[in-house]
Amino acid sequence: MKHALRFTLIALLILLAVPTTLAAEEDNSFRWAGEELYFSVRISGAEAMRAGLRTGQVQERDGRPFVPITGMARSRGLFEAIYPLDDRANTYVQPSTFLPIRSEKIFEEAGKRRTYFVDYRHRRFEADVERERDDRSTRFNAPIPEGTHDMLTWIYHFRTNGNSLSIGDEFTYYIYDGWLLTRLILEVVERDEILTPMGWFMTWKVHFTRQIMDVNRTYRSSSDNPPTPPNLGVRERARHTGHLWFSRDENLIPVQLTIPTMLGYGEAVLIRYEPASP
Repeated sequence: MKHALRFTLIALLILLAVPTTLAAEEDNSFRWAGEELYFSVRISGAEAMRAGLRTGQVQERDGRPFVPITGMARSRGLFEAIYPLDDRANTYVQPSTFLPIRSEKIFEEAGKRRTYFVDYRHRRFEADVERERDDRSTRFNAPIPEGTHDMLTWIYHFRTNGNSLSIGDEFTYYIYDGWLLTRLILEVVERDEILTPMGWFMTWKVHFTRQIMDVNRTYRSSSDNPPTPPNLGVRERARHTGHLWFSRDENLIPVQLTIPTMLGYGEAVLIRYEPASP
């Protein structure tokens, strides 16, 4: 059960257009600043969780602009009694590239706590990771491919395609949050209309496949050579598959997610939306 609940949350908050590169001239505005989205997560028809995603305003630290994004999920009803869950995610994103600067994941599930803190060094193709579980802390440096996102930032980069999507479009993102490197492959499959607690939405239906990747660092022959991206291979071709629905307008609001789980059919649906307030 815990694996099904955990991936439902991860799929909702993370579930990748060609990897983003760092911009030469930065535009530090962020069109979704102030936006809030809230979801009801159901498994086999019963509500298991409530989840939310909130975007802050553009801020600056040491001359470096960033936008804070917060995700959260809490178990409800019968699932609260069976497997209590209170998960949080804080990400600080570079507004001109949509790439994460730092991510913080805090999972409190069934009386146990796990944390993953990641600082991304995109130009060096690496990430500094601090993990804590069962009172044991681990620090290490992990290789990452160019344009690696975390579970939240890829959503905003994908939504920049709001005025240009077509059936058959495909997008790929790499995601790393301090445990497994995954590759998310998205394909726009049809126009659809779906009914939510907020009413009817005209949407793009997007099929996704999540793959687990092997990643091996490439070593430089001397310190004078620039950093090089790691070598990648596929460990598991289809760990999870499902569908996402985004509103068929310039905002591409995430409206619904469906995935199969070990406990039955999983669904996350939008129940409240607060538009951006720059």
